[in-house]
Amino acid sequence: MSGTIKIEGKNLIFEIHGIDVILAIRKSITIPLEHVVSVSTDKVSWEPFQQLKVAGTSLPGVIKDGMFLSTDGLLFFEMHNTDKCITLSLNNEKYKKIIFEVEDKEFVAKTIRSALSRK
Repeated sequence: MSGTIKIEGKNLIFEIHGIDVILAIRKSITIPLEHVVSVSTDKVSWEPFQQLKVAGTSLPGVIKDGMFLSTDGLLFFEMHNTDKCITLSLNNEKYKKIIFEVEDKEFVAKTIRSALSRK
């Protein structure tokens, strides 16, 4: 199940839906746009043993929801289908990256990049 990302004022809001709210142990995440360093639509890999689950759910190839610790720092995943995920790299945030599944990753990435260019 894909989540939604919306822009409200100067914030980017990641909304998690359905059962994923329980699995990710979060309903939403709000990040100031000024903390977004980059947005990528590159395919995400599962890397089942590259990250340590802090809080959430992980079943490689099926679901990865919640907080995971990697050599890059703390990451947040909302992922079922790796082909539909965008990756946001962040500064000055709890998470170094948010990997988030959306219905149309190219459109969402373009919308976020457009908002970033206006900040």
